[in-house]
Amino acid sequence: MSSLTAWGQRTDSPAMQLDLTDPAFLTDPDETLSRLRAEGGLVRTRIPLIGQVWLTTTDAGARALLKSPDLFVRDFGTVGGKPLSAKFWWLPGFMKPLLAGILGQDGADHTRLRGMVDSAFARSSIDDLRPKLRSIADTLLDSADPAKPCDIVSRYARPLPLTAICTLLGVPEEDQGKVAHWVSPVSGPVTPWGIARALPGLWRLTRYFRADFSAQRAAPRPGLIGDLVQVRDGTDRLSDDELLAMVVVLFIAGHETTVHLISNALHRVLQDDALRQGLIAAPETVGLLVEEVLRHDSPVMMTKPLFATRDTTFEGQALKAGDQVAALLIGANHDPARHSEPAAFTADRRPNAHLGFGTGPHVCLGMQLARAEAQVAITTLLDRYPQAQLDGAAQRLRRVGLNGFSKLPVRLAPK
Repeated sequence: MSSLTAWGQRTDSPAMQLDLTDPAFLTDPDETLSRLRAEGGLVRTRIPLIGQVWLTTTDAGARALLKSPDLFVRDFGTVGGKPLSAKFWWLPGFMKPLLAGILGQDGADHTRLRGMVDSAFARSSIDDLRPKLRSIADTLLDSADPAKPCDIVSRYARPLPLTAICTLLGVPEEDQGKVAHWVSPVSGPVTPWGIARALPGLWRLTRYFRADFSAQRAAPRPGLIGDLVQVRDGTDRLSDDELLAMVVVLFIAGHETTVHLISNALHRVLQDDALRQGLIAAPETVGLLVEEVLRHDSPVMMTKPLFATRDTTFEGQALKAGDQVAALLIGANHDPARHSEPAAFTADRRPNAHLGFGTGPHVCLGMQLARAEAQVAITTLLDRYPQAQLDGAAQRLRRVGLNGFSKLPVRLAPK
């Protein structure tokens, strides 16, 4: 099997490009994905700041990868390789504790950490949050001038999940503005300069949360942070670094990718009058629409790389211990072996067994929250402004692994 290197340029046959940030690919990925599947179950590419990574190309391959914790792990240090702290030696000291977070753990450590927050993200808990989500959406729309074009990403799609995760964590309303300001550079390009821009805000964020932990030990407040502080001081202890890593990961991961789910969904709805009118007439169908956005547009296009625990053969490819392998979720979601007419956007598709949230032990913890936020965002905007329409050129996000919009001009009311 031939391999892909340096963003997909084949070394032993005519060049093939695989640029996951290319607007042409994001607009119409199926031809490229079909060519990748023709290469085999795994293709090799090189990703900036990560290095060489094997990508699955099919639904079956992605599921096999994500459901094989004995063969593939998040932290190669757990099987005798370099730990994450050594791999990311260049990170400043204040960020090193974040490597102890749930996203980089495996096995019993991962199960222990996840078990502490599972109930907060369960469907029943999120359903109780829906009235608050509607209130947040209404407040954001109240502040917009419907007669003037606005960027619906910065005005609505980003602050809605950010405010929601602040509410879930228990961040006081008076602090939410500065917290949002600190974390905003994290959504920028993943380049050395982009990382440098994000570091000052992340330093302030970690310092803020450490101070809040101390304050809540003395006087707990409602919210998940208060609950976790009590766990830290209870029988099943979280270390200080685990507590910080847990909260920062929940804060960033709990809103960033949902921004792109909401922006993709609104882009779909506001450019298709038939789809818009169908949702207005039958708002209960918004759940099916959101699932199809998760499948077709795949806001998260690939998982974090996993490390092979030993020399093995996977999807017909010989791997060495320590090789990095990631699930190309958009490839799985457009695989004709799993989905009928995968290139078509079918708003009421059923069944829809997509991998928008991954699968296996690391399936997205916040998937029910993301679903609820996207559904509320769409229905609230259509309730308030049924004639909202796109008003200018949309700008695609340029971040490896994510699919969304950095800017989406919308006019809420007709001229």
